[in-house]
Amino acid sequence: MSVHAGMGKLKQAAKDLRRQWDRVHASWADENSRRFEQERIAPLLLRLRTAEMSMARLASIVQHARRDCE
Repeated sequence: MSVHAGMGKLKQAAKDLRRQWDRVHASWADENSRRFEQERIAPLLLRLRTAEMSMARLASIVQHARRDCE
């Protein structure tokens, strides 16, 4: 799998998580849901975004290395 394909899957997973959480949150909107979002969902989405940015940087490095090898 290429770095770009992995990034696409990661982006889609983050979108799916956000969509599913929004759906759940529509019917579960109490203090426990707010705490769950703050302690679990938000940090996970942040980590996914960080991984996405790291993968973008990696893709750039790989592309540069390929050009240097040509």
